[in-house]
Amino acid sequence: MKKKILVRAPALSQTGYGEQCRFALRALRSREDLFDIYLMNIPWGGSNWIFEDNNERKWIDSLISKAQPLLAQQQANPKVALFDISLQVTIPNELQKMASQNILYTAGIETDKACAAWVGKCHEFADKILVISEHAKAGLQVPVRAKDQTGNEILFTLEKPIEVVHYPVKKVEAVNLPLDLETDFNFLAMSQFGPRKNFKNTITWFVEEFHDDPNVGLVVKLFGKGNSKIDREWSENQLKAFLENTPDRKCKIYLLHGYLNEKELHSLYVHPKIKALINFGHGEGFGLPLFEAAYSGLPVITHDFGGQKDFLYAPKKDKKTKKKKMRAHFSKILYDLKPVQQEAVWQGVIEPDMNWAWPNPTSCKLAMREAVKNYGMLQGEAKRLKEWLEEEFEEDKKYESFVNKLLGIVKIEPKPINGISFCIPTNGKRVEKTLLTIESIKRQQGVPTEIILCGDVDPFKEVQDVILVDRKEEAHNRKVALLRNKAAEKAKHDVIAWCDDDILLDEGWLEKTLKHTEKEGWEILGNKLLNPDGTRCWDRATVNPHKLVDYDEPAGTPNLYQTSGFFLVRKEVWDRVKWNEELLVHDDKNGQIPEDIGYSLSLIKNSFSFHFNKTAIVWHNDNSYTEWTEKTLLKEKIVEETGFNAFLENDKKFLQCLGKIGEKK
Repeated sequence: MKKKILVRAPALSQTGYGEQCRFALRALRSREDLFDIYLMNIPWGGSNWIFEDNNERKWIDSLISKAQPLLAQQQANPKVALFDISLQVTIPNELQKMASQNILYTAGIETDKACAAWVGKCHEFADKILVISEHAKAGLQVPVRAKDQTGNEILFTLEKPIEVVHYPVKKVEAVNLPLDLETDFNFLAMSQFGPRKNFKNTITWFVEEFHDDPNVGLVVKLFGKGNSKIDREWSENQLKAFLENTPDRKCKIYLLHGYLNEKELHSLYVHPKIKALINFGHGEGFGLPLFEAAYSGLPVITHDFGGQKDFLYAPKKDKKTKKKKMRAHFSKILYDLKPVQQEAVWQGVIEPDMNWAWPNPTSCKLAMREAVKNYGMLQGEAKRLKEWLEEEFEEDKKYESFVNKLLGIVKIEPKPINGISFCIPTNGKRVEKTLLTIESIKRQQGVPTEIILCGDVDPFKEVQDVILVDRKEEAHNRKVALLRNKAAEKAKHDVIAWCDDDILLDEGWLEKTLKHTEKEGWEILGNKLLNPDGTRCWDRATVNPHKLVDYDEPAGTPNLYQTSGFFLVRKEVWDRVKWNEELLVHDDKNGQIPEDIGYSLSLIKNSFSFHFNKTAIVWHNDNSYTEWTEKTLLKEKIVEETGFNAFLENDKKFLQCLGKIGEKK
């Protein structure tokens, strides 16, 4: 069934967020078998709108028209969610609850961290966050100062899942772009006028370095708020003001103003007289002009504080080790990380305690001079970077990545299971059931297994082929998390099975698990966990809202958690994320986080996802979770008459499993 998705974004604006939205729409359109798309277009400052009369623009307009009746209906009754997903392409403080699942898609911030207001909005409204760079992700994960319910100041860390999705390389044909450039070697700078772009210093450092050189120029693509004639006049006056103290300069400065379509913009990057793009700004959420220049083969001169670090490095073979490492394929300038200037402070967005890059003037000048002197070397690096970007940032790859991360579809390369360590906590009160658990494990065939029983193990001292870990005191004080960790410390195999002491593995469980693992990669793997009557025992569920979800629910769905009754993890997962021993079993009854939900939240925080094998079954050998009784089982006629045929069939399967485990080998 298609997901009804509402995209709320400045889809028609000539801005970075506009381009971000249009990429998202193209990605969704690539899988119209999965999505029923609606669009709520919003303004973005005083920016101009795109105006090309093409098929994409007509399609975007149709999505806006399609959404209007539903938006009116939802406004009349806000409590009714008419959309499965809202994708909001904006900054965090613009977030709203608009659907069953609300996803923020943001460029983040250019500074070293996001402000508390942004983090608070993400925590309150976002189920998941998509960002365009690792820099944007890191900024949202920095702890911020906030106040708890009692008014005390605390350090708060955002724990919502955050995924990075980069822009794709576009395949664009160049056109004839009539630039009247007198100089043969020209740098290109693209900037909106404002403190973040450090534009005045960019002009100043260029003029100081090439003051007496008539053969070098700087093309400035500059604007204030839009592409109007008024804005052009304003931009020209700003540029003249910067240059009034250098009337005798010989280097050239060219102003380029106005809207460029994709072909014209690409033609600017590949123009024979444009030799390099310079960016001496304070930081980038992604750096779209830098990316476009790089995949067009234009050399880039900048620093690496910001989103540009994701695409200005490419693999290069080390001469000594012969191994490939990520190396800079641009001319890298030095910078200092220092507080933002007062004129850049924007309450609720850029706060005074934030830092960003302050480029070193000497380094910027040397890099520009070196580009003129040794252009061939810089050009070679740019060519190699272009080739790598065309492969790694290919359009279809990025569309697929966007859809997968939006839906939580996580692809992992299959990896075999070499052995399984079953880690079982016990308080020794269910001896007969635990013996059946042990026997059901021993009956499995396929790879080596071991059984590690931890807790009150006195009743099991005569059981053969079981490793016993005596932690009696903790076992009788609900410290199941500690018992699991202590059992795992003894594990020798590459896979750990977290298994309660009243679980029965169905016949063929291991065979089905191995077969699934041959085809599907996973780091955490759940499977069907059924009660004796065949009802589900929280085997795939979300934390908030606390409900069961379909077995096909994508592995990366926000709030997904795995009940501690039974599931598998790779040993390296536990090495990174251990059970929180401060959390107690069933502590949700006391208004606290129970140990299994706590463990799931820690796994999500560390970017692990919950895969599922719906072919394998284990049974929860506990009738208290069901209405199952022996009397009901024996009276098949009554069961059939009441319509519980499915329950009867599952009851038989459970008893069949129980009977086979009880048989002598």
